[in-house]
Amino acid sequence: MEVWLGFKRAVNAAERAQKKYDEGRAKIADAGKMLQDADRHAEENVAKIAELSSKLAEAERAAVDAEEARARAEAAKEAALQSRETEVEEAKKRAVEEYRSSEECTALLDKEVMPPPLPEKMTEEMVEAYMGEDAETDSSSGSESGSDGEDTHQGPSSVRETEGPDPAADAVPHTP
Repeated sequence: MEVWLGFKRAVNAAERAQKKYDEGRAKIADAGKMLQDADRHAEENVAKIAELSSKLAEAERAAVDAEEARARAEAAKEAALQSRETEVEEAKKRAVEEYRSSEECTALLDKEVMPPPLPEKMTEEMVEAYMGEDAETDSSSGSESGSDGEDTHQGPSSVRETEGPDPAADAVPHTP
């Protein structure tokens, strides 16, 4: 019986060894499948990475192109503004020149340069006579103005003196 027990022990040990061997093979097979899956996923990931890298490169090129386009647009805008400012300045100059050469401007300037008209009752002779009085008093004081034949026009201030009392002097002061 001892032989049989020894044989039984050997068979049981062989079965355990076979079982461990089969389990080891199954683990190796599972590990092989896992490696194959990992390789397949890695290849898929490499393909995804390559696709994403190309999309990133396209996006970077688009960003650079957009920045260049923005810079060109900004330069064009600046050039347009400068051109517009130049056109406006030239138009202003032309308008001023045209206005200055117009009859309206000439008439306005003539009104400003010409002495104001005489009051209704005053005549040129009265003004000349008054100026003559000034010339006589000036010559008596030793000055020779008006005696050399030049026109001694006194301007609007002398005419205003003969117009009469100042209306502002007659005004009643306003008291609050």
